Amino acid sequence: MMNHTGVLQLLVLLLLNFSATSGQIKEYSQIITVNDYTYAIEVGGSRDPVNESVIIENLGDMPLINPRITVNGLYDWFDTKAIALEITRGCVSDEEKALAIWDFIRCNFQHLSPPGDRECHNPVVAMNIYSYANCAYHSTVFTALCRSVGVPARIWEVWHHTITEAFYNNAWHMLDSDIGLYYLAADNRTIASVEQLWNDQKISGGRESGAALTTFSGRNKAVRAIYTDAAGKNPYVSQDGEKIRGYRYFHGADECYITTYYDRFTYEPHNMAMTLRPGEKLIRNWKGGEKYYEYERHNRSLESGVKWAKPIRYGDGQIIWKPDLKSELAPSFFNKDQAPGFEVLDGESPAVHVRHKQGGIYDMPERAILSTETPYTILGGTIKATFYRGRATDWDHLTAKVTSRTGPVSSIVWSAPAGVTGYIDAEIDLDKVLYPGGERGRHDYWVEFNFMANEENHPTSQSGLDAVELVTDIQVSSYSLPALSKGSNIIRYHDETPGEHKVRITHIWRERNDNTPPAITEGALFPADGETIETLTPVFRWGKASDQDKGDRIINHAIFISFDPWCRWPVATALFNETGSGVPEWQLPDGWLNRDTTYYWKVRAQDSRGVWGEWSNIHRFNTGKQDETP
Repeated sequence: MMNHTGVLQLLVLLLLNFSATSGQIKEYSQIITVNDYTYAIEVGGSRDPVNESVIIENLGDMPLINPRITVNGLYDWFDTKAIALEITRGCVSDEEKALAIWDFIRCNFQHLSPPGDRECHNPVVAMNIYSYANCAYHSTVFTALCRSVGVPARIWEVWHHTITEAFYNNAWHMLDSDIGLYYLAADNRTIASVEQLWNDQKISGGRESGAALTTFSGRNKAVRAIYTDAAGKNPYVSQDGEKIRGYRYFHGADECYITTYYDRFTYEPHNMAMTLRPGEKLIRNWKGGEKYYEYERHNRSLESGVKWAKPIRYGDGQIIWKPDLKSELAPSFFNKDQAPGFEVLDGESPAVHVRHKQGGIYDMPERAILSTETPYTILGGTIKATFYRGRATDWDHLTAKVTSRTGPVSSIVWSAPAGVTGYIDAEIDLDKVLYPGGERGRHDYWVEFNFMANEENHPTSQSGLDAVELVTDIQVSSYSLPALSKGSNIIRYHDETPGEHKVRITHIWRERNDNTPPAITEGALFPADGETIETLTPVFRWGKASDQDKGDRIINHAIFISFDPWCRWPVATALFNETGSGVPEWQLPDGWLNRDTTYYWKVRAQDSRGVWGEWSNIHRFNTGKQDETP
């Protein structure tokens, strides 16, 4: 096991490694005119690239309905069922499905302060927009994903924690994806239930030293977890793999109970349906900027010393729409009721203008309304517009108003300056009016342009809008984005747009040649592949890994022991372990292996700059039967 000094030393190495920026920016664009299209991108470098952005642009005249991108069959997280089916692909039993979902959440959902948006209890919102929150959110996402593929699951509130159980093999099993932990029962094979953990605490009298399942033996050590941003920088140790995570699961009936409290948010209908209008594009970035959900509150907590207040890895993006107001499509972009006049229809400028002038019969402003709706959480935005006002009498007015169902919001964000006529350029900041805060994230807003033109002006004059661009800032989870990896990437694009259409997909990434990861270890020495061993406390040994970079050396190994032939999840979380040593061996403590049982294991190496190599081949060994000789 790695001691605390080793953890600090490795963190220093990670910081040194992550401080460097390397690689050349690459860009690939693909024009697509059909609903379903596949193309390939080859990525070079010595290791996986830093993905920067992916852009979808509607270049056609038709609304682009539900555009989606997958890479090598991954990231089609359209709804809860789609996420769960991707996670459990290849799983046969309910046990495999539950463990696959546990591992997916552990790897893709960071244990940090929750964003504040309670819709994050829903898997679609959690995994596509945030991917960080506390134990309650991990539990609801796990439960919903399990249930969507037919695995019964439930949530427990326990002492200072929220956990989950999945039902398979005719029993309940506690799987804590938030901490990255589960406990083996006394048979050293079955994952324990909450009831078994309760009984364990009762026997011990609440003292961990007297417990069997949650004792200091190492059974209650979580999988080590270090969070970084999308570029592998700013490492934060969430689980050190050493700290005893033996929560007192039983602390009286008032503190331990099954709950459905979160269901009203968890099971709301959410999906990633979206439409890009002609001229509109969706930009999604792996690395987020200064804005994220309730960033003002989280930043204050961070300044007060709460290190986990700000998300470590989050993405952002923009929905940018610059409609052509002088095209034949212009009337279709705006409201149909009380519609304004359009240059394309009546030949009068500006492009969108007053149809019924004011001062006589008509005394109300005319409205030209543009809307933005997105499944992503809105963080703010900007309106860039060119207005026109022919005169500046009391009946010649121009204003812009923003409304939203969330909040709710209704605010005048711009008015024409007094006495100014002619063309007026304006850039309107929406960050305050659309600030992301409260119980629910914002997914829509409307911009209402109000025009008035005095009918008594001589010569006649107009008021209106000649050009506009809406820039909507959004939050996205970088875990959900279609990431390219080193080597060949097969990208599939598909949408649900009827008829002819045209879309451009752009991938932007940075290839890295700064560090070649350690080579795969050279094979199993003990236990050898297929070997039957008599000891239940073997010293695992494997061939040395090499590193071709000058000055690099192997300083750490990870070993993974499993019942699963594909090594998808460990026997116990303590057996997904980092050795903290460059020596290619590890002593298994007593109490883990059973007689007459088949196990599988694999290893990988880490270099002195903190970069991990690939996992080795999977090796199999058997433990001998109990010696019955008298």
